Amino acid sequence: MHMLKHLWIFALVLGVSACSPKKKENQYFVEAGSAAEKTKLEQGKPYKGVDGKEYSPVASLASAPKAAPGFEKMRDAQKPYQCADGKFYYFPAKAFVEMGITPPKAATAPVTTELTEAEKKMPVAEVNGIAITVGELNEKINARPPAWRRMYATDDKKEEFLNTNIIQEILLYDAAKAGKLEEDPVVKEAAEKRMVDILRRDKIAEIRKNLNITDEDMKKYYEDNKDQFVQPEGLIAAHILVKTKAEADKIYKEITSAEKNDAVRSKIWRELVEKYSIDEESKNRGGLLGDEKHRAVVQNDPAFDKALTDALWSLKEDNAVAAPVQTAKGWHVLRRYNLRKAINISFDQAKQRLQRLVERDMITRKYQEWINGLKTTYGVKDFPENLKLVTVDLTEEPMEKDGHDGHPAMMPPTMPVAPQPVNP
Repeated sequence: MHMLKHLWIFALVLGVSACSPKKKENQYFVEAGSAAEKTKLEQGKPYKGVDGKEYSPVASLASAPKAAPGFEKMRDAQKPYQCADGKFYYFPAKAFVEMGITPPKAATAPVTTELTEAEKKMPVAEVNGIAITVGELNEKINARPPAWRRMYATDDKKEEFLNTNIIQEILLYDAAKAGKLEEDPVVKEAAEKRMVDILRRDKIAEIRKNLNITDEDMKKYYEDNKDQFVQPEGLIAAHILVKTKAEADKIYKEITSAEKNDAVRSKIWRELVEKYSIDEESKNRGGLLGDEKHRAVVQNDPAFDKALTDALWSLKEDNAVAAPVQTAKGWHVLRRYNLRKAINISFDQAKQRLQRLVERDMITRKYQEWINGLKTTYGVKDFPENLKLVTVDLTEEPMEKDGHDGHPAMMPPTMPVAPQPVNP
């Protein structure tokens, strides 16, 4: 009887437990790891969850960092998620609604007041008897972008800025002078280059300011460079030129039997051009047909042999290779790269672009005129007969790749306004 009583009580407890509602699982926040962390969570600040992870607040989906793979749906639903860089984020607005609390009021931004002249002159530090003033520190901090300035709104951060960005710079400069670094050739060269850069920049700004570009200037450029604005449909293509049909057949077989992968075929193509092509003009361009002015092969193009244009236009897919064709120059293995669509841009449609192009040309011309004047002023003399004594080392060295088809990366132009070819 005693045993039955205990079993009955145990069953009753189990029944009550089974009927008790389960605690609702949080959707928009992870439980805080402690009371202190909970306070941070309720204020919408970074906090540590019971899972040991640090959760940072994010205001909206627009500003939310990219999610790590597998967490995209959680981010889109504004639930706690892991970012691509491994950090964790939550959306306070959603968390507040789920917790049933009122969002904390945003802190009122401090009102900035204009410093008086007396306040600007007050010292915040002194180095070697020279005062660093309130005005100087105020100006340097407020010259930074708004988001950056907020980092230095408190007095301890202002002091950090003062020490790192002003005092330390003065100390290092004084130490450099004491060490006579002003006489160092590298320092002198850098100072001279900087001086030249400033002069060049100011001269270009002066030229630009005094320009007066008219519609007539733009119309003249448009007519003189019509092929930049009006072009028929054309093919960007390349060839390998050899002397005999046997050579051409061998090349054609090698390229067409290669793996049908554009990257692989491009690599093989470049190697074959370099190895076999007797067209020195196109050889360094991977066999590309045409030149800077005539980049595409149009149908019935008078600049190319008819057998060549017919063979190219019979290719219907990009990166396709045509069987060898013969011209007066020899045998060609032809490759179609892509179709350049026809363009027909009117003067009015091109006006904004023409403004920039004419400005660039005028600045380049006037800048060169100024340079020529300096040559006259300072008596520049040329001795071209001695140029042959300069030997150029053509030894091959590993070159930086640009990651696009393995060609060497382009060097930046030395002339800031030098004209560049305009892509159609």
